[in-house]
Amino acid sequence: MLPFNASSRTIRDLYPSTSSPFPPPLSCFPNIDPALQHQVSMFENVTFGLSTIGSNQTGFNASCYRDRPIYGVLDVLQLRLPFRDDIPSVTRHAAVLNRDLNSRVLFSVGKGFSGIFNGTVSLTPSQLDPRQYGTVNFLDHVILQYLTSIGDINVANSLVKFILDSRTAVRVVPPDPSSTLYQAMKTLRPIEVAVFGDVTSSDFSSIVSPLTIESGVLFFGSEDGAVLRNWTIGTAHLPIVWTQNATSSLVLRDNSLGDNPITRMWNSVSLALSRQVTTIGVVNITDALMGTMSW
Repeated sequence: MLPFNASSRTIRDLYPSTSSPFPPPLSCFPNIDPALQHQVSMFENVTFGLSTIGSNQTGFNASCYRDRPIYGVLDVLQLRLPFRDDIPSVTRHAAVLNRDLNSRVLFSVGKGFSGIFNGTVSLTPSQLDPRQYGTVNFLDHVILQYLTSIGDINVANSLVKFILDSRTAVRVVPPDPSSTLYQAMKTLRPIEVAVFGDVTSSDFSSIVSPLTIESGVLFFGSEDGAVLRNWTIGTAHLPIVWTQNATSSLVLRDNSLGDNPITRMWNSVSLALSRQVTTIGVVNITDALMGTMSW
């Protein structure tokens, strides 16, 4: 998953063209925190051998994109969103990549720059060591590092079994709340990805979105949500997968702007939001649409 901030007007302005790279690399963001820009520049220079980033970028420049990685996360636990719900101040929307891009992806263990757009991050020494990164065909050392970072052998065994079972499961869902793996989820380190080269909407299989933003305000039915929905379904011809939270067992697959239950509910929520109705919430939406939810 490649996270992006769908509530950002600057990001919204990048939607219209499906042939333009999206989402933009963190290195190419204009007006980002100077300390973060310096850290990203240092990291990419040391780890990937890239040149120093120019300062004072005032706007997105597509010529910057191709030479810089886009950071995301590998969805090991089949979560509905890029990050767990208990992690604050991270981007919750994401583009889900097709497997066709696997040859351009680097994998590493530990939280880095995915979903972070302000403030520096804490990097471990191993994250500055190019030898700790792996490609899809040379991944054994990354997998070993990931498994050995799990302190409980029972959790490690549960994770391996979950991944193997997911490959043959008819319905792939996050870990069950009663499972050992679910209870240990907070202790598991993420696997971050860095994708190189142009990435456009044709490289996505879907867009994932929560029904609400972090503050609890509805995104489903909002103005920002409408822009994302119209671009994703109407222009990029991709489905939006709506979810209540990162570990929801059910999701809502939205793939048509026509007259259907989802669009009718959308219009009702949008009207309520425009009238500042405060009594409508996620429960109203999920209860009304339960019959239309699908995997």
